[in-house]
Amino acid sequence: MDEKFIPIATWYTGGKTRATMVRPPGPDARRTWRKDLRNIADCGFNTVRCWVDWASGEPRPGEYHFEAVDLLMELAEEVGLRVIVQLYLDSAPDWLVKYYPDCRYVSAGGVPIDSQGAPGYCYDHPGVRAAAERFMQTLAEHITGYKPFLAWDLWSEPHIVQWGYFDFLPQPAMFCYCHHTVQRFRDWLQRRYPDLDALNAAWYRQFSSWDLVLPPKFISLMTYTEYIDWLQFIMDKLAEDLRWRHDTVRRADDHITTSHAAIPSILTLPIDEQGSPDDWRMARQVDIWGTSLYPKHVGARETSDPSFRAAMLAGTRSACDSVGAPYWLGELQGGHGYVGMFASHMTAADARAYAWQPIAHGAKGLCFYAWHPMSSGYESAGFGLANLDGTPSERALAAGAAAKIITQNMDLFYAARPSRARAAICWNVLANIMWVCMRQPWHYIPSRSYVGAYRALYQEHIPADFVHVDQIAAGQLKDYDLLYLPFSFMLSRAAAARIEEFVRRGGIVIAEARTAWNDETGYCSEAVPGLGLEHVFGCRERGATGLEENTPCYIRLTRNHPALPLLNKGDTLAGARFREEMEILADTAEVVGEFEDGGPAIVVNHYGQGWAIFVGTMLSLGFYKFGDENAGKLLKGLTRLARIEPPVKVDGVSQDLDIEPRLLEGKDGYDRFYIFFAFNHTDQPVQPRFGIAIPPGNYTATDLTTGQAVPCRFDDVRLVIDKPLEPGEIWVVKITASNKAGP
Repeated sequence: MDEKFIPIATWYTGGKTRATMVRPPGPDARRTWRKDLRNIADCGFNTVRCWVDWASGEPRPGEYHFEAVDLLMELAEEVGLRVIVQLYLDSAPDWLVKYYPDCRYVSAGGVPIDSQGAPGYCYDHPGVRAAAERFMQTLAEHITGYKPFLAWDLWSEPHIVQWGYFDFLPQPAMFCYCHHTVQRFRDWLQRRYPDLDALNAAWYRQFSSWDLVLPPKFISLMTYTEYIDWLQFIMDKLAEDLRWRHDTVRRADDHITTSHAAIPSILTLPIDEQGSPDDWRMARQVDIWGTSLYPKHVGARETSDPSFRAAMLAGTRSACDSVGAPYWLGELQGGHGYVGMFASHMTAADARAYAWQPIAHGAKGLCFYAWHPMSSGYESAGFGLANLDGTPSERALAAGAAAKIITQNMDLFYAARPSRARAAICWNVLANIMWVCMRQPWHYIPSRSYVGAYRALYQEHIPADFVHVDQIAAGQLKDYDLLYLPFSFMLSRAAAARIEEFVRRGGIVIAEARTAWNDETGYCSEAVPGLGLEHVFGCRERGATGLEENTPCYIRLTRNHPALPLLNKGDTLAGARFREEMEILADTAEVVGEFEDGGPAIVVNHYGQGWAIFVGTMLSLGFYKFGDENAGKLLKGLTRLARIEPPVKVDGVSQDLDIEPRLLEGKDGYDRFYIFFAFNHTDQPVQPRFGIAIPPGNYTATDLTTGQAVPCRFDDVRLVIDKPLEPGEIWVVKITASNKAGP
């Protein structure tokens, strides 16, 4: 197991075959594959990511074919590349259904799903599970001794079913309702509830035995507790199935295990794509968790905004940080986004930015998808680093140039970590579940609320972590001074208690409309905000009005207040979707903003040693959606109240220009070092000056892209460096203590 290796990889499994398909090596394979691998290595990549699918790997029971991976391993060693093996169990052999006729996935409507190369068959079937274990162990035993072998990816973009569009079914199509999964759900419930009486009380049912319990197929008007349980079960099932894969290969092999989501959890709901995983649960199951990132996938528009991509990276990093593990980009767009007749052009500048931004955000592995453009299917001719004729494109050369720098400085990049965050944004899976249960059609509202809060901090160059609501319930807020609750309609009682404790001990929290409206069982609180938080915020809801999607909810500041240092009396700001009528409960609570009708809109309460700010609309969503400057100032100003300083200050450019500074910190033996990044995300040249918060001393700085020395000096308490940046330019600088004695 490599402890200090950062794979900068491209997907390749011999010739132009596309994932998940594997073709056996032909008579000319050794020559053509060697040529491809040499091109990959010459570009600067240090790893390839191949794949092995179950269908071609075991076309008949007990007959195994690993010729493609064997040849690839041999040639990779010859040209000096490492190999990650992607496992595709979901591309399952069709003989399974002959031996196990009841192994198909079953929809909520009772429709069995015949696999068409995907989605395979249900792993809750004991026969399928046993056969899959035999295949995984056989493969692990077969490849464990190969010298280039680096790591596994055990599950690409986990969902209950994958790579199928079930348009003939009612949407959203949920799985699985076969009798094996039904029994697994019952077993899960028996671990969740002490007895059947407790389940009956929670679900408002009268089951006389556990074998009468069925998973819900719809959401009722009266209560959705059972649907909450079903969605929690699906997320737990995904995590448990990933752990099963990890444990299975570990019985034969001890290489690194990884997996990666299709989209970070902060952007998804539990029903998306037939059941989305919870990044925080998944990160506990393998050595390295990660995500896919396709900024120019067809239809992707928001990812052209670097702050949106930064939020995605922060979400995945935060989930992995919660278990002290690194994160990888399991799939990173390498070529044009082609889907049918629709296309999105990708440039060399894009490839350079897509490589460096994740590294600047602490990623420890990049896997570009893919080397050759897709050879078949509705993505045909898309997503390749190489040109259609197999020659390296400008994108490949740009990504490879970054790969060379990272490989040459591997120890430094591996040891460096992002600056510690003192601001936290709650990712509230409970509220996301409630949103599904309320049958809300606007799937973007939760995710864009989280991104809106993150964007405010990004624009101030303030590091931020996403914290899972369960982390809050477990009391894991001690490292933070500031907590955002941008979308918290549902909270657990334990989380509410910890938020109260956080503020009482000196923390600062901002919450928005309808926080803690429901508890974790789906039942309404006695007040909104509820679960005791009405006393923390010093106010509660008397009523609420929903607003149309594109109608701003305007608030006017009625007074200056130290809790809102960037706003002044008379300023107006815009929220979204809700306008709450509130009443004041505490003498310490102060109304500092009003809605247009004169009702309280912003309440500031000094509670214990801390501050609690409540806004009676969805402010973070409003900031994201309407780009309201003053809404951003309220969110940004809380960092001043918390005395949070950015690791890097940017001067000499307009605040409207997106110049993104990032700082990684590490130790080389006893000596501390830094890797500084500056991204000019604009289309115009700029000349910024960067002030980096590091301990006073004598430092040398080196441009890692050119090897040239960078002049640096201390100005007050910050190290200052500057450089003209061309449009789209990325500057990477290593900063180390010099041998001269400090002052």
